[in-house]
Amino acid sequence: MLDFNKFKYRLMEFLQFHGLTYENLNAFYKRTGDVAWYIDWKADYNKSFKMDMERLENSIELYSNALSKKDELAAQAGLIYASISIKLAASSPFHAISTDLTKVLNNKNYNWPSFGKNYTTPNKYFHNKISETDQKELVDLNKIQIILMDFVKSYGVTDEELERVDKRTGRLIWGINLKDDFNKSFNEKLLALQIAFDGYEEASVQKDWRAVRAILQRIRLINFQLYNFSNAIGTALENAWSDEYFKWPSFPEDYKVPAHYNYEE
Repeated sequence: MLDFNKFKYRLMEFLQFHGLTYENLNAFYKRTGDVAWYIDWKADYNKSFKMDMERLENSIELYSNALSKKDELAAQAGLIYASISIKLAASSPFHAISTDLTKVLNNKNYNWPSFGKNYTTPNKYFHNKISETDQKELVDLNKIQIILMDFVKSYGVTDEELERVDKRTGRLIWGINLKDDFNKSFNEKLLALQIAFDGYEEASVQKDWRAVRAILQRIRLINFQLYNFSNAIGTALENAWSDEYFKWPSFPEDYKVPAHYNYEE
């Protein structure tokens, strides 16, 4: 459905056209040891994103099954693995793409054309090709929303507590409003990203650099929004399994999810 790899390779071609080598794209800063680019150019992002989403769904299913059996250890494990899976997706590809596009768009060496007054990206680059099959492939994050709401309410957590804001950061303690429609926020952005990827492909082929610049800005913003949203859900899941208020039992050493759950760790 969503072809991260195709976009990544097209972006790599653009960077190489401007003088960067494959070695440059995989280099580290000598002083800090940090990667020069957050995008992993060798990784199969389509495969890793699909796997992270499948792990997320499987982890939520583990939680639900374990809860029905009153198996608190396996239920907690389900929440832990779910929080890890969605934060992995938040980091790569969403954070990686948005961070690197910020670097690209702010680099004057790429000779970006100015937009001029009242520039609008031509509509011909945005074809909504989303089919019913594509819709079915989307992740049902409302399962997480329902699970978290049921969980916190079972412990008597009030709406006021859920809406409490960290005074230092100005962000919700729970990361996200658990009353929101998770699917609406997440899936609409995924669909918008797919359309933007297609638009970038067409604009690049036609060498319409104004449109390329504008669409890359759109792709950067959507990925940044997806990163924040996914990370917020990960924070909510992490709160559910880590907060001492919920009094989860401690895991014994070498704990493994029981085989009868058919969960692959």
